[in-house]
Amino acid sequence: MYHSITAFLEDWDFEVHKTLNVFSLLTKDTSSVKVHSNIRTLDRLALHISQVISDIGMQVGLFEQDDLAVQGTTTDLSQLIDIYKDYHQRMRSVVQTHWQDNILDGDVTLFGKSWKRGDVLSLLVQHEIHHRSQMSVIMRILDLPVPELYGPVREDWIKMGLPIAE
Repeated sequence: MYHSITAFLEDWDFEVHKTLNVFSLLTKDTSSVKVHSNIRTLDRLALHISQVISDIGMQVGLFEQDDLAVQGTTTDLSQLIDIYKDYHQRMRSVVQTHWQDNILDGDVTLFGKSWKRGDVLSLLVQHEIHHRSQMSVIMRILDLPVPELYGPVREDWIKMGLPIAE
């Protein structure tokens, strides 16, 4: 749970670059490939990350409406990136202007349940990390490069001449 808007904004801004790094490695040929019947495609996951920002923002009263609720999946990767950047910035702006540290322990309704505002902010960050991780696994399956997120990836270890962990 966040107890400070500044702490949330620092994490929010830190994570946006990691997500954009993942999105930048998607390709038109692989973004809509279904690797398993129970797994979303990369383009669907990319849109979903933005849709949840919009949905949560509306549910907790930060956005007037959920503009992305009816947005269909697109294979236009530049459009997915633009949507994500827009909604990331929108959420940053409304949290910064409408919520203060002293109300983060207060309750809002989300998904029909009572949540602390600080927990909602944690959910936003964790949700993005969760789906970005799913995307990196799908990217490996599709032989796409995977960016370093929280440490070196296999290719980085090889470049550094270090043994590859099994």
